[in-house]
Amino acid sequence: MGLNGRYGFLSDFSSMSETEARRRIQRLYENFGIQDFQFYDWAYSYSEATQGDHWTDAFLRSRPISRATILAYIDEIHRCGGRAWAYVQAVGAEEHDLDYLKPHAFRLVDRNGRPYVHAARFPCYFANAAWARFMVNRWAPDIMELGFDGIHWDTLGAIAGNYDAEKSGVLEFIQQSAELLPIFGLQQTMNFVSLAWWDPAVVERFLSFPYVEVWSAEEEQRYYEQFHGGPLAGRRAVIAYYPSQDIPDGWDESQTMLVRWRAAENRGLSYLLVGDDLRRLHNEYFPNNRDLQSQEIRALQRSV
Repeated sequence: MGLNGRYGFLSDFSSMSETEARRRIQRLYENFGIQDFQFYDWAYSYSEATQGDHWTDAFLRSRPISRATILAYIDEIHRCGGRAWAYVQAVGAEEHDLDYLKPHAFRLVDRNGRPYVHAARFPCYFANAAWARFMVNRWAPDIMELGFDGIHWDTLGAIAGNYDAEKSGVLEFIQQSAELLPIFGLQQTMNFVSLAWWDPAVVERFLSFPYVEVWSAEEEQRYYEQFHGGPLAGRRAVIAYYPSQDIPDGWDESQTMLVRWRAAENRGLSYLLVGDDLRRLHNEYFPNNRDLQSQEIRALQRSV
């Protein structure tokens, strides 16, 4: 449980030599101590993990993905003493109609009373204990076979018109999946976007580590305050606060990300920034990343 080292990302799963794939992991480990890696949007679809040896990404159907690259990444991560986390959209599915699962699964309805479809791409379902059983059974066997260590349940934040029901359902989902995933030898974490549905006791008991995507300085501070006392005191955690988001007046992305990296380091947390072979995040779509400049690498290393 907890973070092994720092937390980074991978979103380039294109065909490459095994040597190059391993070298990318080694560089991230040696330069920044990254040992926990989120494999972002690696699957064939939001209902199916793989498709042969090569496929394209689930969201835009444009990024080439190689099974061999994924396997080389995972093996090298394990050689570095780290863990590989398989990104799965917790409330997403390809099917627009899962009537055969009713009354256990039903469409997520937004504040306007409409069934929610994310970015006109995939329909969303209400997270609860039954949905957790469905999602674990759908995803865990393939994720285990590929050699991942756990699932990163990604989320879209608070959407439902009834927030209290949504929070209760999400916490049920976490607890139910925590009971089932060990059968497959898997751990879990979840993205609490903007601290939606946050419950420190549930996070501490059922997740390997806390993970929150924040969208403002106020949310950033509220998240840091969660580790001053209570069940999460002293726990290491992940914070995602994209460098292009909420940039202070007169700053640029480079200054913003360095300050946020140091703020997380000073509190014992890991700022999600670096991945894909010495590149860094720009916004919430991880493949839209940027090269790290040499002076940025040196500044980040000094904080490490």
